[in-house]
Amino acid sequence: MIAALDGVDLIVLTGGIGENDGEARAAICGGLSWIGVRLDAGRNWSANNPINDPASLCSVYVLASREDEQIARHTWALFPRTLF
Repeated sequence: MIAALDGVDLIVLTGGIGENDGEARAAICGGLSWIGVRLDAGRNWSANNPINDPASLCSVYVLASREDEQIARHTWALFPRTLF
Protein backbone atom coordinates (compact mmCIF):
# COMPACT_ATOMS: atom_id res chain seq x y z
CA MET A 1 0.00 0.00 0.00
CA ILE A 2 2.86 2.40 0.71
CA ALA A 3 4.06 2.16 -2.88
CA ALA A 4 0.51 2.57 -4.24
CA LEU A 5 -0.02 5.62 -2.03
CA ASP A 6 3.39 7.07 -2.95
CA GLY A 7 4.44 7.14 0.71
CA VAL A 8 2.71 7.80 4.02
CA ASP A 9 2.22 10.83 6.24
CA LEU A 10 1.60 9.06 9.54
CA ILE A 11 2.18 5.63 11.07
CA VAL A 12 0.20 4.70 14.20
CA LEU A 13 1.28 1.74 16.33
CA THR A 14 -1.41 0.40 18.65
CA GLY A 15 -2.64 -2.72 20.41
CA GLY A 16 -0.71 -4.66 23.00
CA ILE A 17 2.56 -4.84 21.09
CA GLY A 18 2.34 -1.42 19.44
CA GLU A 19 1.64 0.22 22.78
CA ASN A 20 4.03 -1.71 25.02
CA ASP A 21 6.98 -3.08 23.04
CA GLY A 22 9.65 -0.56 22.07
CA GLU A 23 11.77 -3.30 20.51
CA ALA A 24 8.93 -4.36 18.20
CA ARG A 25 8.24 -0.72 17.27
CA ALA A 26 11.93 -0.27 16.42
CA ALA A 27 11.95 -3.43 14.29
CA ILE A 28 8.79 -2.44 12.43
CA CYS A 29 10.00 1.06 11.72
CA GLY A 30 13.51 -0.18 10.90
CA GLY A 31 11.92 -2.20 8.11
CA LEU A 32 10.38 1.02 6.80
CA SER A 33 13.64 2.95 6.59
CA TRP A 34 13.40 2.69 2.79
CA ILE A 35 10.58 5.26 2.90
CA GLY A 36 12.43 7.52 5.33
CA VAL A 37 10.94 6.38 8.65
CA ARG A 38 13.32 7.14 11.51
CA LEU A 39 12.67 6.70 15.23
CA ASP A 40 14.04 8.70 18.14
CA ALA A 41 15.31 5.89 20.39
CA GLY A 42 14.54 7.65 23.67
CA ARG A 43 11.03 8.69 22.66
CA ASN A 44 10.35 5.20 21.29
CA TRP A 45 11.29 3.47 24.57
CA SER A 46 9.19 5.90 26.61
CA ALA A 47 6.35 5.93 24.03
CA ASN A 48 6.40 9.73 24.27
CA ASN A 49 4.60 10.95 21.12
CA PRO A 50 5.66 11.51 18.48
CA ILE A 51 8.28 8.77 18.58
CA ASN A 52 9.83 9.63 15.24
CA ASP A 53 13.16 11.38 14.82
CA PRO A 54 12.83 14.96 13.51
CA ALA A 55 14.61 13.80 10.32
CA SER A 56 11.90 11.18 9.65
CA LEU A 57 9.86 11.71 6.48
CA CYS A 58 6.66 10.74 8.30
CA SER A 59 5.33 11.00 11.83
CA VAL A 60 5.10 7.90 14.04
CA TYR A 61 2.74 7.78 17.04
CA VAL A 62 1.78 5.25 19.71
CA LEU A 63 -1.96 5.15 20.37
CA ALA A 64 -3.64 3.42 23.32
CA SER A 65 -6.37 1.22 21.85
CA ARG A 66 -8.38 0.48 25.02
CA GLU A 67 -9.12 -2.98 23.60
CA ASP A 68 -10.22 -4.33 26.98
CA GLU A 69 -12.97 -1.71 27.22
CA GLN A 70 -14.33 -2.59 23.78
CA ILE A 71 -14.22 -6.32 24.53
CA ALA A 72 -16.17 -5.69 27.76
CA ARG A 73 -18.85 -3.74 25.86
CA HIS A 74 -19.30 -6.52 23.31
CA THR A 75 -19.40 -9.17 26.04
CA TRP A 76 -21.98 -7.22 28.04
CA ALA A 77 -24.18 -6.90 24.93
CA LEU A 78 -24.24 -10.70 24.52
CA PHE A 79 -25.80 -11.44 27.93
CA PRO A 80 -29.58 -11.33 28.34
CA ARG A 81 -30.61 -8.63 30.83
CA THR A 82 -32.71 -11.18 32.73
CA LEU A 83 -29.56 -12.74 34.21
CA PHE A 84 -28.71 -9.57 36.15
